Amino acid sequence: MKTWKWVNTLLMCTLANTIISCSGNEELTDEITNTGKDELITITVGTGANTNTRVSYDDDKVGSSNEDALKWEEGDKLLVAGYANGTLKGKEIYIISEGVGKTKASFTGTAIEGATTYSVYYPSSVTVDEPTGGATFSPSAQTQNGNNNTVHLRDNIFLQATNVTDLNNITLEMKSSIMKFELSNIPTDIGSLKSLIWIVETDNGSKNMVLNLSSIADNQALTAYLSFISEEMSVKTNGKFTVILQGDKLYKAEREIISGKKYEAGNRYTAEIDNSSETMQWEELANMSFTVKVDENLGFNIPFPTSGETPANIMVDWGDGSALTIVNKGTTLSDGDGFNYEYAETGEYTIAIYSDQVDETEQQIPKINFWYNRKNNNNHHKLVLINTPFLNTETEDFSYCFCQCSNLTSIPEGLFDKNIEVTSFEYCFQDCSKLESIPTGLFDKNINVTSFGYCFQGCKKLSNIPTGLFDRNTKVTDFTYCFEACSNLTSIPTGLFDKNIKVTSFKYCFEACSNLTSIPTGLFDKNTNVTSFWACFQSCSTLESIPEGLFDKNIEVTSFDGCFSNCTNLKGAPKGLFNNNKKVTNFMCCFQFCYNATLNKNIFSNEGSTDRFSGMNMLFNYCFQKAGEQNENPGEAPELWKYKRGSSTWDTTGCFYKAKATNLTSDNEYNTEWGTPLNWN
Repeated sequence: MKTWKWVNTLLMCTLANTIISCSGNEELTDEITNTGKDELITITVGTGANTNTRVSYDDDKVGSSNEDALKWEEGDKLLVAGYANGTLKGKEIYIISEGVGKTKASFTGTAIEGATTYSVYYPSSVTVDEPTGGATFSPSAQTQNGNNNTVHLRDNIFLQATNVTDLNNITLEMKSSIMKFELSNIPTDIGSLKSLIWIVETDNGSKNMVLNLSSIADNQALTAYLSFISEEMSVKTNGKFTVILQGDKLYKAEREIISGKKYEAGNRYTAEIDNSSETMQWEELANMSFTVKVDENLGFNIPFPTSGETPANIMVDWGDGSALTIVNKGTTLSDGDGFNYEYAETGEYTIAIYSDQVDETEQQIPKINFWYNRKNNNNHHKLVLINTPFLNTETEDFSYCFCQCSNLTSIPEGLFDKNIEVTSFEYCFQDCSKLESIPTGLFDKNINVTSFGYCFQGCKKLSNIPTGLFDRNTKVTDFTYCFEACSNLTSIPTGLFDKNIKVTSFKYCFEACSNLTSIPTGLFDKNTNVTSFWACFQSCSTLESIPEGLFDKNIEVTSFDGCFSNCTNLKGAPKGLFNNNKKVTNFMCCFQFCYNATLNKNIFSNEGSTDRFSGMNMLFNYCFQKAGEQNENPGEAPELWKYKRGSSTWDTTGCFYKAKATNLTSDNEYNTEWGTPLNWN
């Protein structure tokens, strides 16, 4: 069986008409054109035996010579426009007055004063342009009630007769067409059928039409009809013809038409899809969803950019029972596009985004970023849940994607799996203050990432980091502020950064992780290219110890500025902690305010070598300020005042200011230059 079948059935309407005056039933002639502004006249419209259709459409009798197939119906209306010398003189609605249920009927309406030529249209909703008199018709929202039902076509078939001078001989031509869909072997899990969406690629971009469905008992087979304007839906060369069915899920069948398809007015076409061809299968549409909580600001927008174009045909289910929003492929993204919505009332809504690009290696949706507000709708505060992984956005940058999503509670596994080109997650989850966990393998597919700077900064409820979180991200160079202010974090998994050998910065990485109690041994052993640990563990107020050899492999480091500053519960530092870090010139504030620390005389050198920093311009200012101040058993401070400087310049301001150690006394020679220590003994 062929999977697609095109059937062209001529639907041309030739309607012989007679105009009769109401008052005298006199037949009008070409010479009688002005019957008075308020005078009623009657148009008698008949259909010939070979006429295929007009207003009431019976598909079984297309092409039939049976006159019973064509009968006027109660409530039928025509629009009559009158002209003189090319100028529109007026337009009137003519209502059926006699002939219901027959092939010839009378329509009555007000005569148009001054008219010499006429145009007659069905349905009466046709729009006539005032200056030019040109007519346009767009089929209204069509709803088919039941399988193989054509009742809905009645008001969507477009007929017209223009430049009529002989009112006794009017020919109405059908300007619309009908598409018949014969669909079978529809996947059963689609559920109850709600709508059919027809999308075509035309020379003027993608176009779509929607047929709403109701009372469809069988969801595996469907015969459906759509009235359409032929020139608007003609398929371009190599264009795609797509049928999408909406139920609980969305499925599509699609075909590329190599030679294109030009539809002709007045024809009936059939598209048959039976799912039997290997190249024509029902495919579930790619989709993603998230949940929002809408407050008194009832607006919400899908957080796409306001520039560029949609890469595919995209449908949005707003989660409130309303019809799908359809945005065609190639639509210019802007504040005025279809991705903005106003809810009727507050509440939680699950929004689903569908893309007809089912190949996840191709771009399926535009870049998405919840921190960015198109219309100041506070999107980032309304987001509460990401239910599914993202579709492919083909972006290289997820910076700020969920920044300040303060009500986001969880994220799904594989969230970024389809976005393999990403290079940056900077600020991605910054200040997601209710986010409690990170799924294992969250970044496993993002092998091109170079920066996680600020990624989880301010995630105050985050309690743990999954083992191997960054194992696949071997190109990363920056973890600056990555977990800064994750105040509920209690531990760091062993080997967290083992695969990130290109990292150069851990600045502020765990700063203000106030519940972090320990650091795993060898945490940075593989990160031999690091140059900065600036404030890495600053304000980790419950951290009690530093493992031996923590920085032994980090031979390129130049700065430990504030590394353990304000670690108020730190008990001490191991011997030779910085022994191998020969390039460091900045120890500013390194152990500042470590009130309970026991100082170690050989922290900079295992052997206590005094020429360790000779010839280097050093920053020791405030390095041990108030260190050990509250310790009842103070240790020995490194005797930096005895170290050789050579010709270099050192900043030692306040280095031991109010620090407490057995070898720090108020009468020592360094008091002025190094800061006065605590006078405790």
